[in-house]
Amino acid sequence: MKEWEKELQIYRLMPAPPKENNLQKYILRYLSKKDDKYISWFLHYYERTINDKVMSIVQDYAMVGHFLDIKQAYIIGMLKALQDYDPNRGVPFIAYKEYAAMREVHEYIRTMRTGFTVQSNDEYLRLRKAMRLFREYGGKVDSVTIQKIAQVIGASEKDTAEIIRSGMQNMQFVDYYWQYADEDSEESREEIAADGTSEPDKLFFQLERAEAVMDAFENLNYRERAIVSAHLGFCMECYSTKYYDKNDLDVDGNPKLKSRPKEAFIDIAIDHGLASPDTADKTYRKALQKMKEKLKDV
Repeated sequence: MKEWEKELQIYRLMPAPPKENNLQKYILRYLSKKDDKYISWFLHYYERTINDKVMSIVQDYAMVGHFLDIKQAYIIGMLKALQDYDPNRGVPFIAYKEYAAMREVHEYIRTMRTGFTVQSNDEYLRLRKAMRLFREYGGKVDSVTIQKIAQVIGASEKDTAEIIRSGMQNMQFVDYYWQYADEDSEESREEIAADGTSEPDKLFFQLERAEAVMDAFENLNYRERAIVSAHLGFCMECYSTKYYDKNDLDVDGNPKLKSRPKEAFIDIAIDHGLASPDTADKTYRKALQKMKEKLKDV
């Protein structure tokens, strides 16, 4: 087996463990029995999805040779999320762990070296801003575009060109990866809100946008977060738009996965003891404005 193949299959078990239709069952068994084998079984069937995520990041950030390190960072974040995970909240672990996993990945990216050296959080933010402008200006690398970006981020045109090159360069390893990923496998592709997009620049901005919005949301106070999440229909802790309804079981006796309802302002006002629906509405709009102001700096 080639070295790059090993990196894609580090959690594969032989023989394959008993397969469940819902990966959540492995997590529930681990939490109830405290047996690490269930985490191993989970990773065996979830590894391909992790490979998909990590390979997109390798492409987006031009990080040749960093695939395994990023993959390990993602796993570390996932295991950290597991320490605080409470299934009674009705949020699938696959959704709950994503924020913690990606935070760990971005912390690794911030400290890595690849062409352009990212030595601090400020430089990392400058890299992200440069790539956002690069996208807005049509993805061009002509001198006029580089000059415009350089003026905004406060860097020389030479450094700006290097930043753009480091952010957008694709890697040959990707060809090998897709060759592997197209093969038949027992591994599951189950994912919450899975995205089949394969264009590196679009994937980059999906990651950037998601993290920026989550950071802006986390800067709101508790009541603002609760009202925004209730009105938009997502979990304020893990951002999932889905939940398991324990009062509605499928034919196998398992809770059905449903979309979170979007609450009206009158219901939010009652839940939070507010004077009127207008008060809830104003709090909601004020929170969105605070998020918009925060996002201007990204």
